Amino acid sequence: MKLFALSLLMAAGAAPAQTPAPAPALPLALHFSQSPPLHYADSRGVLTGHVARPAIAALKAAGIPFQVRQTPAKMQLVLMQDGQEPACMLGWLQTPERERTGKFSEVVYEDKRPFALTWSGNTAMHDEEPLKDTLTDKNLRAVVNRGASYGVAIDRGLLRYKTTTIPTTADTQQLLDMLRRHSIDYFFITEEELEEAVKASGYPASHYKRIYFSDLYKGYERRLWCSKSVPDETFKRLNAAIVRLRK
Repeated sequence: MKLFALSLLMAAGAAPAQTPAPAPALPLALHFSQSPPLHYADSRGVLTGHVARPAIAALKAAGIPFQVRQTPAKMQLVLMQDGQEPACMLGWLQTPERERTGKFSEVVYEDKRPFALTWSGNTAMHDEEPLKDTLTDKNLRAVVNRGASYGVAIDRGLLRYKTTTIPTTADTQQLLDMLRRHSIDYFFITEEELEEAVKASGYPASHYKRIYFSDLYKGYERRLWCSKSVPDETFKRLNAAIVRLRK
């Protein structure tokens, strides 16, 4: 009966059914991990931080709908390898390896000058020497986080000088404890991260010593690391907004 009625309508010249409107684009997933003061959820659960604030402002200025998701850094790497979800990850440093799985936005935040942190009184490490002097010293016990980048200069130096390192998945609090026990000599960290970490540790800042390098002045450039599923047009709008707001 339904087939007969449909035949009558077509015979009478009824207008064909309209093509359904395309489904609205999915909101961009904005992933972050707890890394104060760069990006973190505050006491109200609202995403904030030196990197988060300008990134969110740029997304809003570009008119890009997004959803904030708190995701561990390891899971973010898995999502980027999969690449199916239109998503951006907050605060990652640009490296050639990461460029193969995603695309990096314009810089949303530049850290202060990076340094190595050691324990106070460590006479084997000297401030304001070339980076090479530290990286080539086989007697120093350096710790690096698995999968982390410390900026192009340090990353390349670690490879070039074949620096002996101790790979770890320890968080900053655990690394600070290792320094206090003198079980390691140093690890790389930024001023922003150290300030928050020392506060949380409950130990005096005088327990630690910063080692700056005479040939390393530029801070890390924090960007949005976006999956290739993010449309090029959306990505261009995002970058334009970042550049416009940084002026």
